[in-house]
Amino acid sequence: MKSASHSMTPDEAAHAFYGQDEASFAAMIAKLTETDQRLQRVFENVRRRHLDKKN
Repeated sequence: MKSASHSMTPDEAAHAFYGQDEASFAAMIAKLTETDQRLQRVFENVRRRHLDKKN
């Protein structure tokens, strides 16, 4: 995920996180969910809904 030097709106922050390419998103989620694998499905579902909404 790219860092930003300015404040982001919630929509900009969501797009920065969920709008990453597939490999970057997978790597980030692997780190975030290493202690609870159930969270992986949650992140993937939210990402899918976010990307569907943007299209």
